[in-house]
Amino acid sequence: MFRDPREGKDRFGRALKPIITAVISTLLWSEGQVEQTGAPVLDPPDTGWIWVDLESEDPARVRQVCRGLGVDDDLIDEAIANDTVPMLHGRRDLAYLMLRMLDIGDDGSLDPVAVDVFLSDNYLITIHDGRVKAAATIRQRTAEGTVLPASTPAGLLAHLAMVGSRNYPIVIEALEEEIEALEARAVQADARAIGMAQALRRDVVLMRRVLVPQRVVYEELAEGGLSSVDPRAQRAFARVATYQGQILDSLEVARSMLGWALETHRSAVADKTNEIIRVLTVFSAILLPLTLVSGIFGMNFPDLPLVDQESGFWVLIGLMLTGAIASWLYFYRRGFVGGPHLSDLPKAVGILIRGEDKAD
Repeated sequence: MFRDPREGKDRFGRALKPIITAVISTLLWSEGQVEQTGAPVLDPPDTGWIWVDLESEDPARVRQVCRGLGVDDDLIDEAIANDTVPMLHGRRDLAYLMLRMLDIGDDGSLDPVAVDVFLSDNYLITIHDGRVKAAATIRQRTAEGTVLPASTPAGLLAHLAMVGSRNYPIVIEALEEEIEALEARAVQADARAIGMAQALRRDVVLMRRVLVPQRVVYEELAEGGLSSVDPRAQRAFARVATYQGQILDSLEVARSMLGWALETHRSAVADKTNEIIRVLTVFSAILLPLTLVSGIFGMNFPDLPLVDQESGFWVLIGLMLTGAIASWLYFYRRGFVGGPHLSDLPKAVGILIRGEDKAD
């Protein structure tokens, strides 16, 4: 029989310590001592509790480990089914959870890794494919003698969830930097901005798809509906839920910024297109009278003006150039071509200065 680890001491008054088993590395931490073991599953001691971290999703090994600790077959089938949405299924003194831990690849890609969890008063089982860096971090800290901020399996799960959530701020910071680069490209109407925005939006949707239901799971654990979750663990799960809620708020801001960047890109493309059309229209308007004059004097009639004069050709060219220059100056003064007029700048500056003076 297991004693309740929440009591904190055994019958001799000694403080209880968790025994942590890494199935893949076959290392056992017991009372601060590291022991080698060839057994894939170890029976818990009479006092204390056990954590089995199974870095394998092989159905045969999962059944072996879970049955060795008394997990029901129907819950084992749920773990093998590999659901993609975080969920919580509790019964009596045993709870099954499917969580998602964020893994960042070497190329910066996001990969939510599924983690199946069985939580009881006496043991914690975590099942994944070995890419959960939070579990490896906790095992390493334990091997180095670091005291874990957890005295129960539920407390250790809350600590694992918090350590696993620390990747999200790194992703959020990188996401904000990418959005800043996207905004710079959007202002320049860079065609690559669309593909970049779609990739960033997929990342945001992926993280929200994981965090929204997972925060609900942590909130349910914080409510204290399970006997295996002690009050201290409830408070820890509440902190995890709050922390992930803050991350979701940051994702909402990032999603809004992505929408603004896309709108900026569309506006920049529209402005660029309008500018091109305006320039082409101006050149068409300038060339239209020149084409008309050259077409008229290109007709086969002997009585056209200036035809009999030796300088008639150059006179006609001069008139056409004069008309073209006059048309260009007209369009320039009307603001159809070129940038802001210098005569308008002092007025704009004067308005800003007067506005600041009024504010003072």
